[in-house]
Amino acid sequence: MPQEREIATRIVSLSELLELVAAIRAIAASQMQQALHSLKAIQRYSETIHEALADAAQMLPSERRADAGAEMFKSALIVFCAEHGLCGGFNERLVRRAEQILADNNRQSVLIVVGSRGGQIFRERGLRPDLLLPMATRCAGVTSSARHLATEVYSLLNERRITGLEVVYQQEADGEITSIERRRLLPLEVPTLERRSMQIPPLLNLGPRRLFDGIVAEYFFATLENAAMQSFFSENSTRFRTMEAAHQNIKKKSEDLTKLARRLRQEAVTTEILDLIAGAQALSFE
Repeated sequence: MPQEREIATRIVSLSELLELVAAIRAIAASQMQQALHSLKAIQRYSETIHEALADAAQMLPSERRADAGAEMFKSALIVFCAEHGLCGGFNERLVRRAEQILADNNRQSVLIVVGSRGGQIFRERGLRPDLLLPMATRCAGVTSSARHLATEVYSLLNERRITGLEVVYQQEADGEITSIERRRLLPLEVPTLERRSMQIPPLLNLGPRRLFDGIVAEYFFATLENAAMQSFFSENSTRFRTMEAAHQNIKKKSEDLTKLARRLRQEAVTTEILDLIAGAQALSFE
C-alpha cells in the first residue's frame, strides 16, 4: 500500500508537470508563428534599405567613398541570446562561438550580450559582458529590443569607443537545423548593385553625404532587427523542440507508472484471493 500511494502521488505530479510543459510548448509554437510572419516583413524592409544604400553610395563623391571603410581599431561583438531558459543548448552554442571569436581577437573586443540568461552563462564562463541588455520575451517586443540596442551602439560609436561591429546570432534553417551566423557591420561594406535606369530620377532634399549617413543608420537598425528576430524565432523553435521531447518523456514515464500501479493492484488482489482460499482450506480441515 505505501508503494501504491507513492506511485499514485508521482502520477499526479507528472500529470501537473505535463500540463505545464504543454503550455510552454504551445506558447513557443505561437511565438514561432508570429516571428515567422514578422521575419518576412523585416526581410523585405532590409532588402529595400540594402538597395537604397547602394544607390546612395553611388551619389557620393568618389574621393569620400573610402570613408565608409575606415580602418577598424576596436570592435564590438554583439551576441543575441535568450532572456529565459528552457531552450536546450541554445545559449551554450552561442557562448562557445563568442568565446572563439574573442579568443581570436585576444579578448580585446567590447562584448555586448542581449539576453539575461545568456549573460549569466557568460559570467559563469569567466567572461563579463561590457554591456548586458534584455532580450524580448514576446514577438511584439523584438523591435523595441533592437531599437534599444541600436541606441546603445550609436552611443559607443559617437564616443569613438568602437569603430568595428560584429553580430552573432542563431538562425533556423530547414526547420530543425540551426546555424550560428556571424555578420560584420563595421567597417561598412557598401553593397554594390548594378546601376538601375530610372525614367524619373528621385527627388532629393538632402545632400549626398547626409542622405548616405541617414540610410546607413537605417541599414544598421534593419540588420540588428533582422538578427534579433532570427534569434527570437530560433530560440522559440529550440524551446518548442525541447518541450516536445520533455512532453514525450513525461508521458512515457506516466504511462509506465500507471502500468506499474495496475500491476501492483493486481498482485495485491491476487494475494488477497490466495489468502482467502488458503484460509477457507484451513477451516475445512478443522
